[in-house]
Amino acid sequence: MPVIRTVLFKTKPGVTENQKQAFVDEARRVTHLMPGVISLQIGPALDTERTKGYNMGIFLTVKKRETLKAWAINPEHLKLHNMREEITDDSLAFNLEY
Repeated sequence: MPVIRTVLFKTKPGVTENQKQAFVDEARRVTHLMPGVISLQIGPALDTERTKGYNMGIFLTVKKRETLKAWAINPEHLKLHNMREEITDDSLAFNLEY
């Protein structure tokens, strides 16, 4: 069954638009390398009124739960994770199987 992985995060004060865009570009590049990825949506919140400070999000859809397990330990994903850690203060992840 497909899985949607949602990751919301709060960017650190002072993070530039160029840094955010570099992260978005890298996320798109990396997900195209991963087998089992159906789609990736990534970007800023349209309205931050009710987001409790979470101002960017990733919505990754994969073919099955095992794809996420492989994704978690993939070296390219780990580089992307470290890149996200550099520009964010907090994150929240949620997986939904449908």
